[in-house]
Amino acid sequence: MSREMGREMGREGQAGIPAGSPAGRLARELAGELKRYGLEAQVSECEGIALVGIWSVGLAVWCEWASQGWQFRWSLDATRTSGRWRYTYCPCSAMETAVRRIVALCRERHAALCGAVSGSAGSPEFGG
Repeated sequence: MSREMGREMGREGQAGIPAGSPAGRLARELAGELKRYGLEAQVSECEGIALVGIWSVGLAVWCEWASQGWQFRWSLDATRTSGRWRYTYCPCSAMETAVRRIVALCRERHAALCGAVSGSAGSPEFGG
């Protein structure tokens, strides 16, 4: 898909989804899926890029257009005192995979912040 095509998609409304940027729509979809696992996320968008903030564990996931299509990107590191940050990405077309990877990372960060997680990812102990 070309950048021009991506911009055009942002002008079309779909049933139940308000018109907006493709990045914003994908970010809201991701936030909705994360909510099913008890993760509250805040979505912000500007200039064709959207951010999904899962602030309970200090994670920011952004949605952007790349040469391979729309993708989610995030840092694997919670904090960094020295060295290089490590980032990863997942195509937006693989939403289930992105959700699974992000939920797993949130579990790791939650455990590091608050101790081991007991129960399921959707439990109140998991930032829900």
